[in-house]
Amino acid sequence: MKIRTLLTAICFLCIFFTAYPQAKVLLEEKTVILPTYPVAPSEKAPIFFRNEAYQGASRHYYPLKLNDQYTHERIEEPWNFVVLGNEFVEVGILPEIGGKLYYATDKTNEYNYIYKNNVVKPSNIGMTGAWVSGGIEWCIPHHHRASTYLPMNYTTTINDDGSKTVWIGEHEPRHGMRWTIGVTLFPDRSYFKVKGRIFNATPLTHTFLYWANVATHTNENYQTIFPPSAQVVTFHSKTDFARWPVSREIFRGADFTEGVDISWWKNVKESNSFFVHDLREDFMGGYDHGKDAGTVHIGDHNIVKGAKLWEWGSGQRGQATEAVLTENDGPYVEIMVGAYSDNQPDYSWIRPYEVKEWEQYWYPVKGIKGFKNANLNGAVNLEKREKNNVFLGYYSTQKIDRAKVILKNKNDIVFEKEISISPDNPFSETISLKVPFNIESLYTELIDSGHNVLISYQPVKLEENQELPEPWKGYTPPAQLYTVEELYLTGRRVEQFYAPQHDPMDWYMEALRRDPGDIRSNTAVGNIYLKNGDYKNARIYFSKAIARLTGDYTRPDNCEPLYLQGLTLRALGMFDEARDTLYRATWNYSYHSPAYFQLAQLSSATGDYEKALFEVNQSLSTNNKDNRAIALKASLLRKLEKTEEALLTIRPILTIDPLDFRIRNEYYLLLKGQENEQKVSEVLATLEKEMRHFDDNYLELAVGYLNDGLLKEAEDILLRYSGKNPFFDYYLGYIHDKQGKAVEANNYFSKAAEYSVDYIFPYRLESIGVLKKAIEYNPNDGKAYYFLGNILYEKQPEVAMEYWDKASKLAPGLSIVYRNLGWGYYYFYNDIDRSILHYEKAVNINKNEPIYYSELDALYVQNNTPIATRLKLFEGNEEIVKHRDDAFIRLIDVLTLAGKPERAVQLLDGAQFSYREGTSNVRDLIINAQLMTGLIYFNNQEYEKALGYFLKSQIQEEEAGSARLGNRDIQINYYIAQAYTALNKHDEAEKYYNKTISLPSGRINIMNYYKGLSYTSLGDKTNAERTFDAMVAEANKRIENIDKSEVGTIFGRREAENMQRSLNYTIRGLGYKGLKQADKAENDLKMALEYSNNNLWAKVEMEM
Repeated sequence: MKIRTLLTAICFLCIFFTAYPQAKVLLEEKTVILPTYPVAPSEKAPIFFRNEAYQGASRHYYPLKLNDQYTHERIEEPWNFVVLGNEFVEVGILPEIGGKLYYATDKTNEYNYIYKNNVVKPSNIGMTGAWVSGGIEWCIPHHHRASTYLPMNYTTTINDDGSKTVWIGEHEPRHGMRWTIGVTLFPDRSYFKVKGRIFNATPLTHTFLYWANVATHTNENYQTIFPPSAQVVTFHSKTDFARWPVSREIFRGADFTEGVDISWWKNVKESNSFFVHDLREDFMGGYDHGKDAGTVHIGDHNIVKGAKLWEWGSGQRGQATEAVLTENDGPYVEIMVGAYSDNQPDYSWIRPYEVKEWEQYWYPVKGIKGFKNANLNGAVNLEKREKNNVFLGYYSTQKIDRAKVILKNKNDIVFEKEISISPDNPFSETISLKVPFNIESLYTELIDSGHNVLISYQPVKLEENQELPEPWKGYTPPAQLYTVEELYLTGRRVEQFYAPQHDPMDWYMEALRRDPGDIRSNTAVGNIYLKNGDYKNARIYFSKAIARLTGDYTRPDNCEPLYLQGLTLRALGMFDEARDTLYRATWNYSYHSPAYFQLAQLSSATGDYEKALFEVNQSLSTNNKDNRAIALKASLLRKLEKTEEALLTIRPILTIDPLDFRIRNEYYLLLKGQENEQKVSEVLATLEKEMRHFDDNYLELAVGYLNDGLLKEAEDILLRYSGKNPFFDYYLGYIHDKQGKAVEANNYFSKAAEYSVDYIFPYRLESIGVLKKAIEYNPNDGKAYYFLGNILYEKQPEVAMEYWDKASKLAPGLSIVYRNLGWGYYYFYNDIDRSILHYEKAVNINKNEPIYYSELDALYVQNNTPIATRLKLFEGNEEIVKHRDDAFIRLIDVLTLAGKPERAVQLLDGAQFSYREGTSNVRDLIINAQLMTGLIYFNNQEYEKALGYFLKSQIQEEEAGSARLGNRDIQINYYIAQAYTALNKHDEAEKYYNKTISLPSGRINIMNYYKGLSYTSLGDKTNAERTFDAMVAEANKRIENIDKSEVGTIFGRREAENMQRSLNYTIRGLGYKGLKQADKAENDLKMALEYSNNNLWAKVEMEM
């Protein structure tokens, strides 16, 4: 193909706005004004891992920014939508919010079959904070991924069959993988197709999950439809199982033992997750029986193995939460589907340079009262009615002028009808059979004029499962496992699932203690060191694995240790040794491709392009989907002036993966110097637009060229970026040093050291060598040491702490360095005193960072620091801490504990807090301030004022995780009753005492005490004593067995042991107090306060 012809084709692929009069699919970009509640600027401080669970896996923020604060103002904001439409449906995609498919509408009845949220109202549900309900969220490689609210790369293509595609995707920084989602709409179909692709663009093995988080509108008429064979559902981590659709179990605390059809939204009152256990069909969805319309998903169940229903619940708490997420669009359910995953967390392995792909389809359905089977042609429903009647309905995803509906009873045709059917004209009919029948004896099919069966259905009677699967019990401690194999496999699972409170090294090291030469465990340990950039230790463990693997002069069957050792040697600068080891790895098919790619990079870096071309071709011979290798091949061909061959190499990728910027840049470079400079400029302009002027897109592209030894190309990319980021100058300095240009290198390094460190979170291991080179030129660059610490803290924390310490000496005015040291002393060294000292220094240097206050006060609480010291931290800084919810609510807590709840209530007046899924304690602390203010007036016998504050404590509960103190409404109602009693309004008092005892208390906790007191006030001594006895008994168990398990933990961190003990002694002390055992009560409450002076209600009850 001539260059000019190819250029025309590529430009055609990159069109952003296309609307042909004769086209049946409309593709357009348009600005839509939506009411929006803006996210405040992201947090400037890096947030490192703190053993926190998120969706059952580890919650890693770094290197992403924390974006969890909001302005709480409503504005009209323009958003850039990309819209696909045909005569049946319209699909809107919003690249600016995570590439979310924002809505999908059935144009034949205006039903939004994918939830449409007409307001952008984010809350803290995403991994790093902001998240918006509705639409379809692409969860890759973790659930509610870190970038779910961030702008994505996107482009559009027009396809030969008349369909049109919107592509969205990103380079994911934590693991270095790249994913794309292509949403395609076809001219004559009501379905849209999603083509998913994840590419491990790294030389290392990773794990990932993928879930499409699909929201649909729900109401009391809504039913989730799983395939007929779905009889069992499970919870996150498979810790609970229940039958489906009618459950008779207690499932994740919900009591369905009376027999509840949990497929109906109205029947599930509290939030819950239901994953299909062992999905066996290719469809699922949901149906609104009131609107006679619904949503169908189609995907090959061998790949798209996950099906899940999530709902906030139809009860009061769930609905209060959903009201936070929208204005007038109502509740929703999430009917999620996962590829290469059937649970959350459930991660699949992806090898070096491997590509995994999947396809999914969604379409609306209407007019058939539900569905029992579905495929790409349509959906069918067959239901038995009264007497001998059946209802039969068909929905078709395309227009079919001549079709035939057939219904059989056994072998007899009992109904046959020729019809015309289309997405706007479904078929439905109630049919009377002449004789009684069993539903399982019926069979129906829809055929076209060529007698092809479009879809069929025959009911099957399934045997009810007598026993449910065994729930997952958690990780067996290393000492309790019998074999080295079990130790290795358990460590592997911990690693695979990103277990938040476990370290796979515990299992691997125990395996090596028992068998120091174990190949698998040595390889696993070496791999962890390699990923963390600790190459010396990695080499040691790979050498042990290789020694056993190649013993007795054996050619190994498994070359993974050799391949990984080759990577290690290359990273150590031992290039000859690396080449020798990598060549040995190529002898094994499993590592033939990645090893040859590494060899090609080594050859390219030395300028031996012919050899590199041979090696990259060898790599592609066993993995022709590796874009990195394809891109390198194109670069090598360009260097060898084989332009036509280079263009042919990249041409397919421009179509199937148009967001590969390396391929796109190679295309631009191949065109440079050709005859049509205007076209060349247009190609570059389009590439620049699609890279969004996003710094990490440029850095990723430049570092890719650097890894291939192509310095000029890397420099070119870095110089195109015009924003402010010191790493562009650091890398330019590094490149110029490599080129022998010391003066220019020094200038770049000096310039880099002048930038602010705010919002700069480096993460690439390649940047370590760059920063070390910068320090050689500029030994006083404290910021370079600071950045080194940031890169290494989650990989080599001890080394990171040394770098931060050096930074603190070279840049003593950099407050963030002391904050980071404080973080490390607490989370790594467990030295809370030194941590506090460094945090206090950070605050002294810079009093304007609200996150410093929240993090320091958390340490004060952990260290049982006097309340007066905590109060002093916040004095004079009220306006600063108001900028972060976590800092502001800590101020409220401290004021309440310090006997100043009235001031806390004043500050709360008009305050708004952001919803935070699973971990919020805001409601508890606001209630504390209101109740304590009321108690001050109550003790002063100002009962009307007291009642007012007690009534203000009635704050609507949301689904933000269970309150650690129990059901606070019990306590609130008790105090309201007390106020009415003091006011001699005994009928009102009795009403609230009865409310108190009627409320569920859940797990025994502090609130049971107020329930017991209410029983006492109502004269029910028996139930009062039973309540207090139960508190004492339960507390005794917990005091003996502090909870250290993470089984079933979805959000947050395990509570510190001293806090658990304080709570448990409070429960027992209050139980004793209710039983009139004053001495025991006093001793326990004193003990509770010794463990934590932050225990407000132990303090209050001690003084009462």
